[in-house]
Amino acid sequence: MKALRNILIVMLVVVALLVGAEFGVRALVQSQAQQGLANADLDLKQPTVTLAGGSVLAALAQGRFVDVSGTAASATVPFEQHAVPVTAITYQASDIRLVSASEAVIGRADLTGTLGYDALSEVAGLPVAHGNDGRVLVTYTVDILGLNSLKIGISAVPQLDVAEQQVDLEQSRIDVAGVAIAETVAQQIIERVVKPISLAADDNIQVTAIAVQPEGLVVDLTATQLPVRR
Repeated sequence: MKALRNILIVMLVVVALLVGAEFGVRALVQSQAQQGLANADLDLKQPTVTLAGGSVLAALAQGRFVDVSGTAASATVPFEQHAVPVTAITYQASDIRLVSASEAVIGRADLTGTLGYDALSEVAGLPVAHGNDGRVLVTYTVDILGLNSLKIGISAVPQLDVAEQQVDLEQSRIDVAGVAIAETVAQQIIERVVKPISLAADDNIQVTAIAVQPEGLVVDLTATQLPVRR
């Protein structure tokens, strides 16, 4: 009986040590992960990190990492070779593999954030602003009716073509203050100037959804095989 009691005491001590080690490792790993995400290719600013359930010690022993989630003030995304900020980020990272003591690879990261209209304008090469009723307002400069460099606002509903990684401007209509334009001429202008806005980024980053908001386009992004260095 005394031997059994001693065994139980030893087991409780071992469990207590393992629990203490797990808490200590989780705190250390959470801090290191936060620093690592700040150095990831997407250049996350002010990231927060929440570790998923499961044993961090067991995951590390298997050369992997538990899933993480959190927020960031912004991320830098290279749309069409324009490195622009996407702000108010929330993210979920999974399939994280350890490459070395100072480097890991995130197999998949799902992010949601806002591509502001200034950033979208830089990518499009045209002024883009918020419209009404789920529309955006794109300003073009054209020559019509004997008027040179006339600025024309075209309101459109942005639709994401996931396969082409571009935003198609659907249901376009012209808004030109003080100039009357016949419907046929308006349609000719729309056909001539309205083109999709490419959101193509690196091969390992894809836009999966968009939504129009007053601050910009809310975009869902999926990044794969994302290096993280401490």
